Amino acid sequence: MATALAQGVARREVVVEAAAKQFAKHGYDATTMRNIAASTGILPGSLYYYFSSKEELFAAVHERAINHICTGVVKAINPEADPWTRLEQASRGYLDAMLNSSIYASLIVTEFPRRRSKKLRERLIADRQRFEQMFVEIIEELPLARGVDRSYWRLALLGMLAWTYVWYKPSGDPPGVVAGKLVSLLRDRTAA
Repeated sequence: MATALAQGVARREVVVEAAAKQFAKHGYDATTMRNIAASTGILPGSLYYYFSSKEELFAAVHERAINHICTGVVKAINPEADPWTRLEQASRGYLDAMLNSSIYASLIVTEFPRRRSKKLRERLIADRQRFEQMFVEIIEELPLARGVDRSYWRLALLGMLAWTYVWYKPSGDPPGVVAGKLVSLLRDRTAA
């Protein structure tokens, strides 16, 4: 019984990984359950044993992508460091995780929740908020100049970091250097 359960879990993981690659390559709308099944060797109807719909499968893939990036952020942070250092570390962890795993990055950067059903949109937004909360907590501790709106500050930083997916070239500065420069751009103009 335990072996069958382990095989089921392993097969589910194969489906999620294959779906991630298909969604990254073709986008949500152009990817079909048949595409995903073909890339796994599983019969198309058998996919529905693991996921009731393409939407549910995409939600699982998106959650995995967010978890991957959150893990990268958490691993990069020294909780004993000052807030500016922790922010640079979190930013570096985000870029390292995103730029070194383009499949997951493309899902987060290019698939916008507003184009999806309400149920899927709520799930994607909840994933994103869980990720952003790590930055909210650090930014709340930053010594910013009076009158600086921390919500917009956070959105500006996260937007700059996310956009690196579009322009980053591995032959340029490493992700950690890019993260430090982007944080500095905001810090130099808004620090108290």
